[in-house]
Formats: sequence, structure tokens, C-alpha cells
Amino acid sequence: MNYLFDIDGTLTLPRQKIDPSFEEFFFKWMHGKKVYFVTGSDLKKIYEQLTPRIIEKASGIFCSMANELYIDGKQIYKNNLIIPEKLIYDLEQFLKKSSYSPKRDNNFEYRTGMLNFSIAGRQSSLEEREAYYLFDIKNSERKFIADYINKNFEDLEACLGGQISIDIQNKGNNKSLASKWIRKNIGGRIIFFGDKTKKGGNDYDIVKDIEDSNDGEWFNVQRFQQLKKILEMK
Repeated sequence: MNYLFDIDGTLTLPRQKIDPSFEEFFFKWMHGKKVYFVTGSDLKKIYEQLTPRIIEKASGIFCSMANELYIDGKQIYKNNLIIPEKLIYDLEQFLKKSSYSPKRDNNFEYRTGMLNFSIAGRQSSLEEREAYYLFDIKNSERKFIADYINKNFEDLEACLGGQISIDIQNKGNNKSLASKWIRKNIGGRIIFFGDKTKKGGNDYDIVKDIEDSNDGEWFNVQRFQQLKKILEMK
């Protein structure tokens, strides 16, 4: 059995350190199990959110929308991405024309095999992230931009990530890379836990891959408290 976990919004609150009491529970729960992390974040952010002992106990870490895999601290593979200048120009125009305020820095974050784009900016405070998230629920700004990318750039795909951003990568180079890699190299059933499992979210592709392959199951979780209740039964 292979257990795959999204991090942001699943094991932790968005961009927060793992809750100490849940960390203790989860560390004990991991004993004797094959546990993998599958996240849109890079390795640095994973260390900011999870504790070293949990990271070291994992069987593998799929970073940057599974465009990079680490096992025992060693990089197993990584994918590259070249972003068209036209897309950068278009994203800059979306940023300029957005009615949302305040806009903070780090709107374009390049990670292995992907680009994370945010109107609000990754330098936003927790309160500002929540404010943009509520703005986006009302205005569907991220969905509009993601749909535009998916329609106009045939070699790329875009999906919603976290509270404030859009993940952009080569078509097919999404979180389903993780389930496909495990199926090919490890074998066994796959159980995935994530919060953005609906179509358009960055967990959707791995969910669809598991369903299409009929070799596992998945759970939508919105808080680590809900996840804990599920894990207590496994």
C-alpha cells in the first residue's frame, strides 16, 4: 500500500507549519508504511511546513507538481519547462488589469518544471492571502486565467493551487506523474489525500489517474483534523 499526501491544505493549513499535536500523531502513524508527499511546492517550502523527522521518514517526496522526485535526499528525476514570452506578457497584463488590491511581490515563482503565478503575490501576509481567496471565490479570477492558458497554449496546462496561485506546467507534467511513477517502479495500491481534487484544482489529475487505472482510492480533505479522523481508521 502506497499513501500519497498533498501538503498545503491537507497535512497543514495553507503555508503554515504542521500542527504540533497532529505532527506527533502523523509521525507515529507513518511507522511501517510507504508514505509519499506530492506537492506543488519546492523542497525548501516543504521543510518550512513539515518537520525534518517526518520528511526523513517519507519513502519519497514529489515536489513542484511532481516534476521533481527526491528519495533519501537524492534527486531521482527532474523535468524542465520553457515558458513562452507571450505567456509571460499575458500574465503581466492580467496582473496589471486585476482589480484586486493590495498586490505584493513575487508574482512569478519559477520552480522545477513549473511556474507558479499569483496576482496577490507570494509575499502576501496570511490575512492578505485569505482576503484574496475570498475575492477569488467571488470573482473566479484564477479560473478565468487558467482557462485562458489552457485554451491558448496547447503545450501547457494550468490549474488552481493553494489559496492565491495558479500552477503552470507542460501538459501531462502534473501530480499524476507521482502515481504513474509509483505504479511503474513500486507497484501496489495507491491511496491519495488532497484538498484540490475537483476539476481545475492541482490534485485533480492524480485523482483522475487513480480512477482511470482502478488501482487505488482517494480522499478529499479540507483540514488536517478531518484527515486525522480518516487515518485513525487505517
